[in-house]
Amino acid sequence: MDRDATPGQVALAWLLAQHPSIVPIPGTRRLARIDENIGATQLPLSADELSDLNELAGRVGARGDRYNEHHMSLVNK
Repeated sequence: MDRDATPGQVALAWLLAQHPSIVPIPGTRRLARIDENIGATQLPLSADELSDLNELAGRVGARGDRYNEHHMSLVNK
């Protein structure tokens, strides 16, 4: 993807495009990173770019549990 954006901005923009209820909460200690993260909200991704990023995410895959056993038992209660 040839954009005037950092990899972090592209990742956040992709997450924001997945579903309105997905709200990434990146942590940072530096003001410059906060500004960078805010910039992701102004990064429009085309349908082709989203398709490419979704395909890449599918190839990388997600592994492991999101929560440990105790915290998983608290989900949806």
